[in-house]
Amino acid sequence: MCAHTVIEKSDILVSYLTIYGVVAVLSYDANSRYPSEYHGLCINMFLNTMEKLKVLENCTIVVGDLKILTLEKSKPEDFKNLSFPKLKEVTGYMVVYRVTGLETFSTLLPNLARIRGNTLLYNYALIVYDMFNLREISLNSLIKIDRGGVVIGGGPLTCYVNTIDWNAIAPRARHVLSKPDKYSHCNFPCTCTANPETNRCWNNKKCQIFLEGPDSRNCSRECLGCRNTNPSSCHLCKDFTYKGECVSKCPNDTLVLSASNHCITHDECIYLKSWAWNNTCVSECPKNFMRFSELGHITCIPCLNCYETCTNLTIQTLDTIQRAEKCVYVNGSLTIHIWSLPNAVDEMRHYLKNIIEVSDYIKIYGSITITSLDFLSSLQRIKGKRLYNGMYSLLIYDMPNLQSLFLPSVIENLKVDDGTLRFYRNPMLCMHQIKKLTQRFPIAPNELDIPQGLNGYSGSCNETSLNLNIDVKNETFAAASLYRLSKGVHYTVLYVRVPYGLNTSIVPETCSDSEWFAISVPDDFEENVTVPLPSLRPASTYALCVEKYEPSSRHLARSSIVKFKTHVGKPEPPFIMELVASSSNVIVVRWVDHIDFRPYITHYELDINLVDINEDKIITRDYCNVINDDVYEIDNARHAKVMRPPMNYERGCESMCGILSSVPVGAMVEDYFDVCETIGYCDDDSKRTNNYTINGVVKSLSLDIDGQRNTFQVGGLAPFRDYKFRLRACTKYSCSRTAKEVVRTLYSENADIASIVSYNIYNSGFIYVKWEPPKITNGPILAYTIEIYNVKLTDMYHLVPQRWCVSGNNTSLTIESNKASKYLVRICTTTLAHTYACNDWYKTEIQYESDWWWSGVIFGLFITVFSWVIGWRWSMRRRSSDRIPLFDITATYRQESDPPATMLSDFVPVHDIRRYLGNLSEIEETSV
Repeated sequence: MCAHTVIEKSDILVSYLTIYGVVAVLSYDANSRYPSEYHGLCINMFLNTMEKLKVLENCTIVVGDLKILTLEKSKPEDFKNLSFPKLKEVTGYMVVYRVTGLETFSTLLPNLARIRGNTLLYNYALIVYDMFNLREISLNSLIKIDRGGVVIGGGPLTCYVNTIDWNAIAPRARHVLSKPDKYSHCNFPCTCTANPETNRCWNNKKCQIFLEGPDSRNCSRECLGCRNTNPSSCHLCKDFTYKGECVSKCPNDTLVLSASNHCITHDECIYLKSWAWNNTCVSECPKNFMRFSELGHITCIPCLNCYETCTNLTIQTLDTIQRAEKCVYVNGSLTIHIWSLPNAVDEMRHYLKNIIEVSDYIKIYGSITITSLDFLSSLQRIKGKRLYNGMYSLLIYDMPNLQSLFLPSVIENLKVDDGTLRFYRNPMLCMHQIKKLTQRFPIAPNELDIPQGLNGYSGSCNETSLNLNIDVKNETFAAASLYRLSKGVHYTVLYVRVPYGLNTSIVPETCSDSEWFAISVPDDFEENVTVPLPSLRPASTYALCVEKYEPSSRHLARSSIVKFKTHVGKPEPPFIMELVASSSNVIVVRWVDHIDFRPYITHYELDINLVDINEDKIITRDYCNVINDDVYEIDNARHAKVMRPPMNYERGCESMCGILSSVPVGAMVEDYFDVCETIGYCDDDSKRTNNYTINGVVKSLSLDIDGQRNTFQVGGLAPFRDYKFRLRACTKYSCSRTAKEVVRTLYSENADIASIVSYNIYNSGFIYVKWEPPKITNGPILAYTIEIYNVKLTDMYHLVPQRWCVSGNNTSLTIESNKASKYLVRICTTTLAHTYACNDWYKTEIQYESDWWWSGVIFGLFITVFSWVIGWRWSMRRRSSDRIPLFDITATYRQESDPPATMLSDFVPVHDIRRYLGNLSEIEETSV
């Protein structure tokens, strides 16, 4: 029968009775030391009166356990103004038992964030029990329980118990939670998130704080949890805590408290009854060291063959397992009975590995989770000084899943001085395993010590020899061939898929998540039979055996387990768990692989493509008149895609899936939905892209990534642009289908700034502006806005500038503004990320216009007037040429021998003789 994690009513009752008994003893513990505090440090606080409870007022950390017990006469009024906000951590466990007046922890311990569980109370680190008036737990700041589980019970009015994800606070632990009384009216839903996985709350006002997952807070690097309003206000520190502040390392004059990560002084270490060693404050020396005291100074010194002797070890809880860490010699008996405690075997492998010798006997029984005794890896001797029932030095019984005993090296060297061994009711432990051990005991066991049929009776130990052959045909089909079968015998072929990572042996009785498939061989079989094994999974390991049942003797035997692997074939696609924009030009992609194919992945193909934008659609819309539109609203979910992997894929984190510190606020975890499987066809025949960049910005990129990686950071991307990621997982022979996601980079603060290249402003009021588009933009440019201030206004900063808006495809504009002598001009860009990204103001003065047409008119008039003057002057010169000067103006500087420039003959009229001859002939003709 398998051990389930579901808590049954009987388990709750047993746990409650155990807790009740232990706590009852604690409540009457005569603690001689009155609780005290020193510099915020408190040791093992046992608080059973209201006066003692008030000592917590200045405690910042309880080194040890915190027990608040039996305040049965307290009233709600006693806690009304009582609060201990300084307390943040308890290194041991915390028990609150029968505090009648307490109704909530929200005011009493508002900042308690961590319970380390260095010591446990019956496997539990937090126990709230028999709190009759407790309305809610409300440990609102509690984010981490390092070790141990949680018990909350006995509070009929306690609500909001099941609204907390206790596995996120205390992973890998068992929790016992009681339901409230049906009359307590606890049906209050949480309203924290829309995601049911993280919609967890302490009450109707306080949501649970997650360290992982989409609802975790974006805290500073040094923080482990923080306030929602202040990322630097840490709940806890990742590294070290010094005087309430988070530091990367402790100051030189301080010590690291070994029970926590606090930096304390030497005086504080002495107050904790500890001592300084190796820059730490310790209360015990580690292995291979021993305590040494000289002149009041205590330290740890190395020792050879130093050991610690323990008496009568009884291992039942995680606490008792841990206490045995230093036990090398057990002076008495060793008894192990842990029933179904989770992770108990791993704990014992760590804490019981040092046990070398047991002086009396070893008794192991009733432990359902133990499959092997390999955790006693150093055992060398059982002396048997005092035997169980005077006969046995080793007793093992009622172990339903025990399949093997000690390690071969332990069995080979084990020395037993006295006594024999007894085994019974161990159905999975075969006799050949027991026989290996019997020869090490001085007294041989008899038939009563190892009764026949009471060990290994599950059928897995009676082996039969069959000629069995497995022929793997392809990825999903195989055939099992059986040869020389006997008539009159019934054969059954059993096979099961072996879970990935399973290291223990697997037989049909073993508890597992997989079911064995059974195929009965028909009774009319021939001597040789082939049994088909259909519907197998690719790249998987299967275990197969054949059961042989003889009806006449009612004897059941089974063949040995045979394992085979199916062909790998085409792998399943990787699962993109996170696609996150970490900056304006960087995107981080993280993925996980299908569990079956993970060992065969050799490399990945990653293609990144910039999603094109249709410029025509941008131009057709008027972004200058967008009113009450969400076009400029930044959707943070576009910058991060976080998905939960399916069950067959690797887990991305420990307690929750889909969170990393790089995920921005607003990213939502989405549930996985396999579209390809739903529609039945999803081939991706697109070719791989080429590497192509424009102005230093990636437009397309094709990468081959090593198969050992599951994260990659891509840089050089354009800000506030959508990029499509396509990822394929490849084996040596083929690649998977493509996993696709689209994510947008973050916006850049320094982008979208246009620059004015020229501008002209005239005295007429006309303004011409020309600009150059931004070199880096947050997506497409939707519009430009030109702003102008009239400098003649004395108080311009109280006025709205004149604005003109144009579409994003323009780079110049001529406008008319109010006339002024000086102006301030700037241009603002509108993109998807910025509604108004402006350059600096340009100051300019008016340029007076040159009116060319008046110049032409004036020039024409000038030519006309000039021509008239020249003509007038010429005509006047002609008129004055008939005047005779009275003297020769050149006579003053002319030589006497030179003739005068103007002779008198020059003024005598010149007569043409031909004219006179003509007149004479006329006279002669008349005379005749």
